[in-house]
Amino acid sequence: MSRATELRWALRDALPEVDHAGAEPDRDPAFTYVPPSHAKALDPDSSVVEGIRGAGKSFWWAHLSSEPHRQFIAAAFPEIRFDGKVRVVQAFGAQQSSGDAPSQDVLASLMAQGLGPRAIWRAVVAHKIGLNAPFPSQARWIERVRWVSENAEDFDQLLQAADSQLERDRSTLVILFDALDRLGDDWPTIRPLARELLRLALDLRATRRIRMKVFVRPDMLRDSEITGFPDSSKLLARRASLMWRRVDLFALLFQCLGNASRGGSLFRETAQRITGQPWGVSGDAWLLPAALRADESAQEATFVELAGKAMASGPSGYKRGKPYTWLVNHLQDGLDQVSPRSFFAALRKAADETPEEYALALSYKEIQSGVQAASQIRVQEVTREDYPWVDLVMQPLKGKLTVPCLVRDIDRLWRESKTLVSLRDLLKTPAPGSIHAVKLPPQHLDQGTDGVLADLEELGLVKRMDDQRIQMPDVYRIAFGLGRKGGVKPLK
Repeated sequence: MSRATELRWALRDALPEVDHAGAEPDRDPAFTYVPPSHAKALDPDSSVVEGIRGAGKSFWWAHLSSEPHRQFIAAAFPEIRFDGKVRVVQAFGAQQSSGDAPSQDVLASLMAQGLGPRAIWRAVVAHKIGLNAPFPSQARWIERVRWVSENAEDFDQLLQAADSQLERDRSTLVILFDALDRLGDDWPTIRPLARELLRLALDLRATRRIRMKVFVRPDMLRDSEITGFPDSSKLLARRASLMWRRVDLFALLFQCLGNASRGGSLFRETAQRITGQPWGVSGDAWLLPAALRADESAQEATFVELAGKAMASGPSGYKRGKPYTWLVNHLQDGLDQVSPRSFFAALRKAADETPEEYALALSYKEIQSGVQAASQIRVQEVTREDYPWVDLVMQPLKGKLTVPCLVRDIDRLWRESKTLVSLRDLLKTPAPGSIHAVKLPPQHLDQGTDGVLADLEELGLVKRMDDQRIQMPDVYRIAFGLGRKGGVKPLK
């Protein structure tokens, strides 16, 4: 087996074929990497953690509650304040049952019976803490929530007693919440539940040893109907963000490569030769040399061994860019953020499609193909799961627009197709079961083209340049079918 083939197998083994988050991690702790900037987000004292889709919210929701993974994180990344006295439990999130917290259907039933969001979440916290009687810990959710609603003073006393016991034990309990967009079937249902969840997270900061950690999308934190409660600024001022710099993305990649079952040893040898630093060991896991965590020059030299020095062949290839910088640049959204999900999707596609006889593990052509695949995945997530209205406003532009463009070019196409008129009508009277009733609608539709573009810009789908022209990042442009001179070809 050639060196390139072995490294290509390492990539295929290291990169997940399907990226979905469940209640439990589906990979060994060795494939876990914590960027330095995430230390604050994982700290038990951080109550609100924001991140774009694919940034790792559900990943950390699952991994923090896994004892083996949390032990690995504590040992391999000592900058994070984990110790044996921190206990982490899941509440609402990706789980299917109502064992940890009411499911979406149960939430709807509780609300329909007149039980408010605050009582619901206080009952969830009581259940996860394990409050003593008279709290009906073994009852159904309807009885638990009703008891909390009718016995506010008893609840407070039991909560204080539980906090005091944790203090005597010098122990901390962290209760995790995720997937807030699954709280309901429409935004009017989601908003009050999300607002009261955040309010309770603020209230619990008054305890000494009980903390909530809520993973949330940035757009929810920008919604005044969710964050417009008294003293919300005290909670939001301390929020942590799951941001991924280029150096963090490649560190994650190299951590996974170094622990690949096939080709991992060859990659470790290659990296050690380039950096001059040995790999660390934690249990059965290999740990990155310091240079591959923080030194971009060392990272680039290592990635050259996998993908070469240029994004084209021949002497002129350097004009097209270097794989190390090109890949991340073409996966950034309009807010200059890249998700590990998009990064891994592009690399996995490139590793799968690079010909076996190719001299390197990754071909520059297949890296370009990988970016196209990542764009398609990203757009499907946005239009099918998060913001269905985006697909409606983008369809009239497909194949008819080259970016950067003028606002009037977009306005003309939208007027010709009556796009915004149709969108207003659809949002007013969505068809029964229509997905357009489910997610957050554009907030500035009443301001016409400029308002919708402002909404798209806030989501990172477009970017307004200094000369006021509209640019769309490749991670969206390619799958939406917009052209760009000299850029990766859009999908048809």
